[in-house]
This record gives sequence, C-alpha cells and structure tokens, in this order.
Amino acid sequence: MEKIGIKYGLFTAAALIIYFVLMHLLGLTHITELRFLNGLILAVGITIAIKSYKHSVNGNISYFKGLGTGIMTAIVGTTLFAVFMVIYINIAGAELLETLSAEQYFGQRINTTPGIVIFAVLMLEGVISGVLISFIAMQFFKRKDMKVPGSP
Repeated sequence: MEKIGIKYGLFTAAALIIYFVLMHLLGLTHITELRFLNGLILAVGITIAIKSYKHSVNGNISYFKGLGTGIMTAIVGTTLFAVFMVIYINIAGAELLETLSAEQYFGQRINTTPGIVIFAVLMLEGVISGVLISFIAMQFFKRKDMKVPGSP
C-alpha cells in the first residue's frame, strides 16, 4: 500500500509541477482559477493509485487500506508540489507573489512570510482535497460485499 501511494504520489507531483511550468511558460500563472485543474490532476492520481492497489491485491481491497493509499498519494504529491512552489517563489516568483498578494486569498502574512504561507495553504488544499477524493473514489473501488449493517 505504501509503495503504491508513494509511487503515484511522485507521479502526481510530477504532473502538478509540469502543469504549473506549462502555465508559467504560457504566461497564465496570474489566472488563479486555473488552480482548479490541480484538483483534477490530484483526483486522477489518487484514482489510479487506488485502482492499482486494488489490482495488486486481486480485487480483495480493504476499505481502509484503499483509503490510506489515496491519502498517501495526496500527501506525497502535495508535499512535493508545495516544496517546489516554495522554491519557485523564492527564486523566480516575484510576479506570482504580487498576484497572490492582490487576491487577499492568502491573507496579509504572504508579504512577510511568503514561503510559509504558500506551503501551508497548498498543504491544506491538497491534503483536504485528497482525503475527500479518496473517500469518493473508494465508493467505486470497494468490494461489493462491503455494506452498512442492516442495509438491503
């Protein structure tokens, strides 16, 4: 379970970084609404990770182990992407930092501690989204015999 979560977490982080670099090259980093696609990339990574885990256990997936695989994928992918973004902001992200400061989404402290604020917000967004996506995905990947006691 952990190896699959780490493996797909690395793939997810790579996809998020490639997407950000592509947006940077196209000059679209100032459009904060495009961050929504980060959630879609995360959802794809988590879903593929859980599917891979289910395949590795021949379909006999434990609900909580599948859920853990998705959450592990989200944590690894989000952490690596957040670290990348902190490095980017410190090296070449003055323009992006100005855009984020103007949005007030990140609060007043972004000007004094941009690295901490960027990392914290990205971790919160990624991990919370990842947990929710994992719960949703497990509804599709759970075994058919997993039912709520007393339900039809």
